[in-house]
Amino acid sequence: MSAGIKVGWGFFGLLVVLLFGCGLTRGIFVGSMTEYRASMGGFYTYNCRYLYPDGVRLKFGGGTGKSPDEAIISSSGFCPLLDR
Repeated sequence: MSAGIKVGWGFFGLLVVLLFGCGLTRGIFVGSMTEYRASMGGFYTYNCRYLYPDGVRLKFGGGTGKSPDEAIISSSGFCPLLDR
């Protein structure tokens, strides 16, 4: 019975590693931020941050505004779990 448990945990571990690797190639959501853009009159943008094998990339989250809260509200404040 213990051999079946070891095989089960081994399979589960392999599955977790494969899913993480697949997600990492697509970009895994790691956080969001509002950023002030001084160009073009000055405004805030809402950006989503995704982890890739080569580092963290920013993606425009769809919101802009004159304040950080306005930028978050205009974007619905939601970033997808996977980038693509």
